[in-house]
Amino acid sequence: MKKTLAWVATAVFMGTILMWSPKAQCALEAGRSLYIDKCALCHGAGGDGKGPAGDALSPKPTDFTSSQYWQTPNNQRITAATLNGVGAMPAFDLDAQEMKGLIDYMRTFKK
Repeated sequence: MKKTLAWVATAVFMGTILMWSPKAQCALEAGRSLYIDKCALCHGAGGDGKGPAGDALSPKPTDFTSSQYWQTPNNQRITAATLNGVGAMPAFDLDAQEMKGLIDYMRTFKK
């Protein structure tokens, strides 16, 4: 009986993973696409704050690979900066789903 329950639990778990993974992957890919389109020019393709346009900015673009940046990760702070703009960074009009994908992608830079 225990083996059957364990097998059923494993099957349900794996089914859930397989069912959600493509959706999560799509959201992450959408976030990546947004990042490349709207952020990489200044923040760099690798999130290090060294994009081609970033050199001309003061203050310099945020380095998303910095462990210091992620010491206090705050989705609201990232969302506010993105939607309202900060310094030379313009505001971007993104919906909640786009913001979530963008933040999820930005977290891939965390070391």
